[in-house]
Amino acid sequence: MRIIVVGGGVVGSALAEHLLGDGHTLALIETDARLCQQLEDKHDMQILSGNGSSPRLLTDAGIEEADLVLAVTPNDETNMMVCAIAAQHDVPQRIARLRGREYRKNNPHFDIERVGVTDVIHPEKVMVDHIVQFINTPHAVESANFEDGRVLMRGYRLRDNMPLAGKTPREIRAEIAPSIVLFAAVVRNGKGMIPDGNTTLEAGDIVYTLFPRESIDVFLSLVGQERKKGRKIIVTGDSYALMEMSRALKDTEHKVTVVDPDLDQANRIAGMFDGIDVIHGDCTNADLLRDINVENASFFISVSNEADYNMMSALLAKSEGAHEVIATSTGARHDRLFKSIGIDHVVNPRLTAARQILEIISRGHIGAVVELKHIDVEAVRINVEPESEVAGWKVRRIAKKLKKGTIIGTIVREDRMILPDGETVVEGGDHLIVITHHKNIAAISRLFKSKHLFSRS
Repeated sequence: MRIIVVGGGVVGSALAEHLLGDGHTLALIETDARLCQQLEDKHDMQILSGNGSSPRLLTDAGIEEADLVLAVTPNDETNMMVCAIAAQHDVPQRIARLRGREYRKNNPHFDIERVGVTDVIHPEKVMVDHIVQFINTPHAVESANFEDGRVLMRGYRLRDNMPLAGKTPREIRAEIAPSIVLFAAVVRNGKGMIPDGNTTLEAGDIVYTLFPRESIDVFLSLVGQERKKGRKIIVTGDSYALMEMSRALKDTEHKVTVVDPDLDQANRIAGMFDGIDVIHGDCTNADLLRDINVENASFFISVSNEADYNMMSALLAKSEGAHEVIATSTGARHDRLFKSIGIDHVVNPRLTAARQILEIISRGHIGAVVELKHIDVEAVRINVEPESEVAGWKVRRIAKKLKKGTIIGTIVREDRMILPDGETVVEGGDHLIVITHHKNIAAISRLFKSKHLFSRS
């Protein structure tokens, strides 16, 4: 595809890296000349310096032939204008990153599609959804949802006392219903591998699994966890994300306490959400954390716009006894630093937005959805078109065409998740989640590619 990316920050550069790896032709527009130079040195694509809502620049970027426009600048109005111009040029798909809640789809007072936007990404909501994934599966080291949340991927570090430790996938699947869980990847001593049925899972391994949402309780039992009602959750920050976290947790059965350093926002949250305890205060104050019994908290979550506040409050909460702490940060460089000093999860709203955009794009073609902890194993999502070469083939036959080290992990057919065996027939309209090594993606893309996707005839 020919793709135009407007905005070269963390979201835009992450998208460019993935999409170039998939073999697409990209043009990127960015206002910061220095960032343009950095991107030009790093990536082989057309870079244009200037305002992305300029019709002239978009023409120079090739909008007349574009199949997809991604407007991901920090400015909502710029992103909507880009999509409006792209609509006038009949670009089939136009995705905008928009922070304003009033720009959501299904708003009766504003039709986002009429201004040219076909898909909307709200960074804070996407980030909050990702945090909630960790709440639903405590102590996971990695998390991703597919197919609108019907298929879950979780990574867990095995301990000796977990039911999985010391067993093979074949043994585990014989003990439970075989359709419950697929073992997708294993990281051992920093190296990733795709396991077969006879691979022994060892304590210390990080094991990545795929399973349907309805099997979450069975899965948690395999990793020694359980979904408890009434967990104590403390959320802090002074950002719009705090409002979104409150909204996401208000109807759960957890005991939620919100600590907001901003008095006006604290009052708004208290007035909007019944059943949530709201405190005006600062979670870098140890006395306050003790007053709200942080030692009993299953989760402490810090979502301020300030990375320093998130780091300090999360570390202090951990030292005071919070079981699992999550901090948000827009700086990729903070990820390893935060984790090295004891923070369980670092969530980057810009990178989660980029990943969600890739998920939207992959509804129509192959695209990398999640990299497994920077190892050479990826999960990619494929939509099988009715006219695809593989439609009607058995998995066994397709496997002969795939590169070594690649497995068809799951098939999503209508509302069912199927863990296939060699005799399972792949049908047109199926969604496949394929586990593979990065070097194989181009070959897989050629096998499953449909020439009719995003056609501009």
